[in-house]
Amino acid sequence: MSTETEQIQASSITPASAITTRQLRFCWPGQASAPLFPDIELARGEHLFLHGPSGTGKSTLLGLLAGMLTPDSGTVELLGQPLNGMRSGARDRFRANHMGVIFQQFNLVPYLSALANVTLPCRLSSLRRARTEPNPDTAAMALLEHLAVPESHWQRSVTELSIGQQQRVAAARALMGAPEIILADEPTSALDADNRDRFLDLLLTLAEQSRCSVIFVSHDRALASHFHHQLALGGDA
Repeated sequence: MSTETEQIQASSITPASAITTRQLRFCWPGQASAPLFPDIELARGEHLFLHGPSGTGKSTLLGLLAGMLTPDSGTVELLGQPLNGMRSGARDRFRANHMGVIFQQFNLVPYLSALANVTLPCRLSSLRRARTEPNPDTAAMALLEHLAVPESHWQRSVTELSIGQQQRVAAARALMGAPEIILADEPTSALDADNRDRFLDLLLTLAEQSRCSVIFVSHDRALASHFHHQLALGGDA
């Protein structure tokens, strides 16, 4: 259960900077050394395209930004809050309230329908629920329709959907409730060109409407022109 102080902080965050990192290092077990990640300074409403060869730490960096990994050294500040100083439960609540994350493996709940997966953030966060118009189910249906998930599939278990449909459900879930930050790890990898463009248009349109900041990881350098900034890991110029 969150404390009153945490609830106040969660409901009153309005800084100009969305993401600030300094001197971040993280070392996986068996790794020879902890690589130093480039510093990030991303303002509210700005978007960053992150690219680089496989194995350069793109997913690791997103894990650090999401609070799912703890850095060996350095700092992460999100929406004016130092992530390093939060306990595990507080980081989880912060992520539920303020972040939409699209995982490479989707991380959908297999026993829930597509619609229930999309509305899940609103059951975990009263802040996200309060920002849906007019209600979570209607907002989720609108997102699924925009992303071309057939209405006949909305009540199906996500395990019955194609990989591309599962990815679109995961994208819709991340967009629910207008989170201030979206972290997207290869969110269009399983989509054809039409669905990729449809998702990108929806993502950036909704982000602009809510001043949401986006970090978007992709190998598809053709998408980079849609974003305010680019950052390469591993010397991929």
